Formats: sequence, structure tokens, C-alpha cells
Amino acid sequence: MRHPRGQASTSWQARPSCVLQAVLAHGGIMAAVVAVPCLAAAAEAEWSLCAALAGPLALCLVAAWASRRVGVPDDLREIEAICTLVALFLLLSVLPVPALIVLGLAPTDALFEAVSGITSTGLTMARGTPDWPFAGHVLRGWLQWSGGFAIAVAGVMLIVGPGRAVGTMGDAGVADRDILQSTRSQARELLVVYAALTLIAIGLLVLLMPGWKEGAVIALSAVSTGGFAPRPDSLASYSKAAQAVTMLICLASSVSLIAYVYLIRRDWRAALDHSLARGVAGVALSGLVLVVLVLVLTGRPTGPEIRDAILNFLSGLSTAGFTVAPLDPTPGYLALVLVAMLIGGGVGSTAGGIKINRVITMAAMLRLTLLRLRVPPRAVTTLREGHTRVHADRVISIAAVVLCYAASALAFWIVFLLSGQPPLSSLFDVVSALSTVGITSSVTGAEMATHLKFVLMAAMLLGRLEFLALLLALSPGTWIERR
Repeated sequence: MRHPRGQASTSWQARPSCVLQAVLAHGGIMAAVVAVPCLAAAAEAEWSLCAALAGPLALCLVAAWASRRVGVPDDLREIEAICTLVALFLLLSVLPVPALIVLGLAPTDALFEAVSGITSTGLTMARGTPDWPFAGHVLRGWLQWSGGFAIAVAGVMLIVGPGRAVGTMGDAGVADRDILQSTRSQARELLVVYAALTLIAIGLLVLLMPGWKEGAVIALSAVSTGGFAPRPDSLASYSKAAQAVTMLICLASSVSLIAYVYLIRRDWRAALDHSLARGVAGVALSGLVLVVLVLVLTGRPTGPEIRDAILNFLSGLSTAGFTVAPLDPTPGYLALVLVAMLIGGGVGSTAGGIKINRVITMAAMLRLTLLRLRVPPRAVTTLREGHTRVHADRVISIAAVVLCYAASALAFWIVFLLSGQPPLSSLFDVVSALSTVGITSSVTGAEMATHLKFVLMAAMLLGRLEFLALLLALSPGTWIERR
């Protein structure tokens, strides 16, 4: 006899006590997120900012101490691991708020800035940033650096431990058991890669930027594909060389970090496959050709304008969010950047968006559908990416993420339209938030309505957490067993 609840009758619920224990166990990680800017503030003698960060730091250290007393669950379920990750993101969205208020932001704007930072988005409410102390820029850059990898990718592995949950968060690309021996060793190797990219970025940008401080904080944002910059015009007032190198760093970080692990191991073929170099190059080159074509057809054929438009397009594709000039207002160009933001970078990278891996799989699904219309009914055809067969679980997860993305974009866009915002600009900023990009078409700012700020905060969290994680954590069925 079929159970009245069907497949749901076999589902597990999250145990709040286990989730709490897991969150406490990551008190040290949360402490590291606020400790670095706290030390920077102390070094500058910015005592009010230091005090605003010292309070959250103390809470995190108390959590780490409490974890030693209560222990860590050794049977953490997959659903509890995901809820723990969501809880960490939400906590890290709140902890920096007092410090951002000290820097001059209103409470709602400070919360928006913190969410934008930890989700490595880059949409901002901040004004007068050139007058901020260096520690204020370290706070924003370090938040983005932490959210870009240490929490979004390594955090999943550290929470879950070995098991199928490792790949749950958007096919994070770190479940390659053939080269990495354990979940924690995976986290260490990927952190080494991430740190190496960061050091290279700092080394390059310190040489190209007017001062080492600006070079360091922009490097943190670039490696995390975050987009926060010390100056209100983003990268526009820096040299052309600095702009180009920053974009190259962003593109390098939008490739799956696991590809660099293979590269270090000198497995060139595996590195090429995991980087999806062909797909990325195809999308980028196609987009650049269309950008040039649109600009030429609309009467903007000058070299500097085309160069700026190309760099802004690549920033959207990498989901970095930097801009080298104001966005060209041509609807055709804005639409191209919007599509680039929607696609985003690779799975297992710091980039956002639907992810190019999923786009490639969906293209393969289209090819297979057309093929099946041309072959005899008894012919055996399978969905493949290269020489690898795509399993049904992956197709289901892709469909779920794309559906959540489309539904969220539509719902948030409607809210903007009902609030009297321009249609194309509103859709652009909604997609920018959902894909954790940070480029704005001038809709987002400190003067926008409060409810629209909360809409964009929800969009940033949904996008960074791959939709399903946040929806799962907020679902009553996750915590309460239905009878």
C-alpha cells in the first residue's frame, strides 16, 4: 500500500541541536571574517570601528569556545549541513553591520552592504568611500573574499565531511575522489589555489594601482569576483593597464578552482576539461562579436567606447561587477550584458549566475531533442557532455535551479515594476543581484525605496546560496515532520 505522503515519508528533518552545534563549531571561521578588518582598524587607531568589530569577534570566539564544551555532531545529515551553511551566511550578513554603521551608513544600508559583501555581489549603498579609513575598505574586500570561497565553497566541505552532500551546493565540482583523498584535503588544496590566486593578484595590482592599499583591496574583490572598489567610479579612474589586469584576474577566478588543482598536478587534459575553456571562450568571443556589432550599428564605433564596453561585458560575464566606464545605455548592449550576467562563470568558481556548465548541459539537451526527432524510434541516444554521460539527477538539479532563478527574477522584477521603476533597468539590476554581479544600471542606490533594498538582499542571498539551500532552510518541512 502506498504511503499517503509518497516519497516525502522517507525524508529526514533537520535536528536544530545538531545545526546549532555545527554553527558553533564554525565560530573560528566566523571570527576570522571579522578579525582581519578589526586588526586593520586597530593598526590605524580607528578605535570606534575597531570596537564595532570587536563585539562580533568576541561573540564568534565565545561560539568557538562553546563548541569545545558541547562537541561536534559526528552524524551530521546532508540537510543539516545545508542549513548550517545558510545559518553561517545569515550570521555573517549581520555581524559586520555595526562597523558599517560606524562608517556612516544607515542601518538598512549597512545590512544591504554586508549582504552584498558576504555574497560577493558588489551592489553598494555606500557614499563618500574615498574618505573612509583603509580598514573600512579592508572590511568590504575581506567580506567578499571570505564569501567568494572560504564560506561558499570550502565551508560546505568542512561542514559536510565525506559524502554525496559535497556536490549538493550547485555541483560545487569538489567531489573528484580520484585525485583528492578526503573532503578536508579538498578544502585545503582549493584554499591553497585560492590563496595563490590572491597573492598573484595583489602582486600585480599593487604595481599598477596608485597605492598599495587600493591594489590590495581591489585584488581581494577581484579574486572573489566581488566588485567593491575604494572609489565611487569603480575602476574608471585607474589606468588602462590596471583595468585590463583586474578583468583578467576576475576571468581567472570565474573558472572552476578544481581546474587549477589539476593544473598543479600537471594533468593538462583534466585541467582543460574542468576549466571548460572551450565553452567559456565560445561564449566570450560570441558575446564580444555581438557587443562590437551592436555598438557599430548604433553609431558608437570609436575605439575607447568599444574597449570600455568590452571590458564591462567581460566583467558581467565573470560576475565581478567592476566597471571601467558608465554602462552604455543602448538597450541592445544592456541586453547582452544582462545575458552575460545570467550565464555567469563556471561551477566550482567564485562566480555567480546560472553557471556556464549548466548552460552547456542545456544546449546538449536541445541537441539531443532535435536528434531524437531525426532518428528511428528504436535508436539509442543518450545525453552526453563530451564523452561523459549526463545522469538524470544532474538534469533534475539543473531544471530546479533554472526554474528557481526564472521564478525569482520574475517575482522580484514585478515588485520593481509595481514600484514605478524602469522595466529594462529594473530587470538588469534584479539579474545583477541574483547572479551576484554588482553592476547597476542606475536603479540601485541609497535613495531607492527600503522595500526594494530588501528585495535585492533576498535576491543576493538566493543567488549566492544556489536558491535551493535557502529555500530548503526556510521550508517548514525541513524542521517539522508532517504526519
